[in-house]
Amino acid sequence: MTEVKKSSPVLIAAAWVIVVLPTLWGLNYTVQNALKIFTKPAPAATAPAK
Repeated sequence: MTEVKKSSPVLIAAAWVIVVLPTLWGLNYTVQNALKIFTKPAPAATAPAK
């Protein structure tokens, strides 16, 4: 029989952090930019009357 080596839970957690953090950042960046499409633009500033 071959000996089965178990992975360290700390290494597994670190690997998940390495994957999840950039994914969440990218998702947040995408959602923030996509929301710009659906928001009403601010009214243009008008020049003061002379």
